Amino acid sequence: MNLFSLIRNAALDLMKNVEVQAIIGPKSSMQAEFVADLGGKAHVPIISYAATSPSLSSSRYPYFIRATLSDSSQVKAISSIVNAFGWREVVPIYVDNEFGAGIIPFLMDDFGKINTRVPYRSVIPSSATDYQIVAELQKLKRMRTRVFVVHMLPDIGTKLFIRAKQLGMMRRGYAWIITDALTNGLRNFDDSVIETMNGVIGVKPHVPQTEQYKNFTKRWKLMSEKMKPGDLTPKLDVLDLRAYDSVTALAMAIERLSLSSGGFYKQNNSGNSTDLETFKISKIGPILLDAISSTRFSGLSGDFHIVGGQLQSPAYQVVNVIANVEKGIGFWTAENGIVRQLNSRRSKTSSSLKSGFGAIVWPGDTVNPPIGLVIPKDGKILRVGVPKNAGFLEFVNVTEDPEASNKTKVTGYCIDIFEAVMKFVHSPVLYEYSPYDRKEDDSYYNDLVYHVYEGKFDAVVGDVTIIANRSKYVDFSLPFTESGVSMVELFAILQYEELSQDSMKEVGSPTMKEGKKAVQKTGRGSGRGDRRHNTLDFF
Repeated sequence: MNLFSLIRNAALDLMKNVEVQAIIGPKSSMQAEFVADLGGKAHVPIISYAATSPSLSSSRYPYFIRATLSDSSQVKAISSIVNAFGWREVVPIYVDNEFGAGIIPFLMDDFGKINTRVPYRSVIPSSATDYQIVAELQKLKRMRTRVFVVHMLPDIGTKLFIRAKQLGMMRRGYAWIITDALTNGLRNFDDSVIETMNGVIGVKPHVPQTEQYKNFTKRWKLMSEKMKPGDLTPKLDVLDLRAYDSVTALAMAIERLSLSSGGFYKQNNSGNSTDLETFKISKIGPILLDAISSTRFSGLSGDFHIVGGQLQSPAYQVVNVIANVEKGIGFWTAENGIVRQLNSRRSKTSSSLKSGFGAIVWPGDTVNPPIGLVIPKDGKILRVGVPKNAGFLEFVNVTEDPEASNKTKVTGYCIDIFEAVMKFVHSPVLYEYSPYDRKEDDSYYNDLVYHVYEGKFDAVVGDVTIIANRSKYVDFSLPFTESGVSMVELFAILQYEELSQDSMKEVGSPTMKEGKKAVQKTGRGSGRGDRRHNTLDFF
């Protein structure tokens, strides 16, 4: 008989024969779903400290109380990490059961809000062999995405990281984020397992280090050493603490109601009722459910507060596995997002979300954040044409690079705009600037644009005007600034044409011929570059 059948039979026996008034457990989401359904039929509160699947809710199972956090509560913390480092593609890796799949719709929704794609979902069977895990990891290794979010329990999650290490997927360029299902157990993993997870980032609920918590852990250590002398005392994780808080909440609710005993009454069923339909119904179930739901106290794991059958979410701690040790690097709160200290706020003047983190060591023992995507070694390099000394140098300026011989350095306003846009491209793009080195004349910018049509350049960046003739050959970006030079020149010519030569002489003004020369000279001096300027663009 498998574990699920044993739990099913135990739950049936407790409700039908023992007539218990409440049940604490079971530990998994798959088991909890069946038990919660039985609890609804018998009006027996089911208090779970470990069932985290978002599909388990009080709307579906009215007598189900989740005394732990739903997996969906950590999604915003994860998406904030992804957004902070600008990763535009993420692959979730999860186990193929209700626990694993429950978080995926929430991840997809939040990743969509930050413009991050999920090109592939890696689903691992719950009873996967090492061969199956390796086969899936090899598939991921062939992909360009290098950011993975792992949502698994420790039994299979640790196997995954051992194999990932062996396949070279824990080196520089990779980023791994683990959910609290794995992060909560980091301190109890063997050293051989932790060694394979160096560089991993994890999230877990923040547990306040109160005096109550410290005293309890001391007592736990003394009791463990007394019961098993010489054995290594296992460290308590958040689920252990929530189990203790669940018992405390039930005891407080019963004491407040002054319940010494309850009772059950039979349902009016037909003679053909099945075993599940012959449940007796608890007389005190409804009031006990309300009493547990309204119980609030400061427990070992933090504030115990149930709303809508769900434990309310605290802050999340973000940790980094460095040198085989779990180290805190920041926190996430619903109010302030990512912050360095729990009681601090992120500076409004900070230009980067990454400033909320402490020092991070990534896979491969590097402090440089991965870009999240691999650039193929044989990938095409885009040739970006730029005008050389042909226009305003503030827009594009080509100079000799003092740090490298036989190389040029390209700067300017248009270059800054182009490079800022390239940072938002989903895939990393290799490109190089190719200065268009030719004497400037009236056809200079036309020829520069036409070289894109001919295939000599893949794009052009610079102070290039959008005009109808050029648009026949290339596509332009939207304009991002205006020069206004042509309007000044046209206005000056019209003014001179409206004056007669005699009237200009009478007031000591230059002749019409001299006036036109002056205007043309002014136009060359202030309208340097593409003199058809109405807008400045790149494409």
